[in-house]
Amino acid sequence: MGRIGDIVQMVQERRLGFMMDERMTGTHRFVEGAGPAGELPMHFEVTWGNKRLERWANPLGDQFMMNWLKGAVTVGGLCENAPCEGTLELRYLQEAKIRYTFNFEANGKRYHYVGEKVNIRPWNLHRTHTTCFGKITEVGTGKLISEGTLYFKLATMPQFMLSMRLG
Repeated sequence: MGRIGDIVQMVQERRLGFMMDERMTGTHRFVEGAGPAGELPMHFEVTWGNKRLERWANPLGDQFMMNWLKGAVTVGGLCENAPCEGTLELRYLQEAKIRYTFNFEANGKRYHYVGEKVNIRPWNLHRTHTTCFGKITEVGTGKLISEGTLYFKLATMPQFMLSMRLG
């Protein structure tokens, strides 16, 4: 049928979604006693999106601007390329933020990461869309393990935009 015909059919059958690839890099610090002292590297590479565009774009629905997220995270002193899975919430209207939430495993323990890009306003997108403040806690106990700041490098914007695909 061709690419355009396939997309039209997916829209009619409500199967149209999208996905994108994103990389965030920066540093983190373990809290006292949770790991090596000092500033250590941290990054994650994830694919995120939503399989039902009509649900994603519905402001009255429970999946409004909610995305699944899957990829790998490296946390210096803890893990390297550990598989991670969770969500990415684009909470522009509700809280002026973007929230990354995912779980991963390292050394036989499960960890939970929550990172937020905050105070998102039209006049400061160059800062707020590029800086993510995050915390890692142990799943189950909720014990704080690490805090850090990750960045979306503007130089990777073309690669990020070109990674968008429908399906």
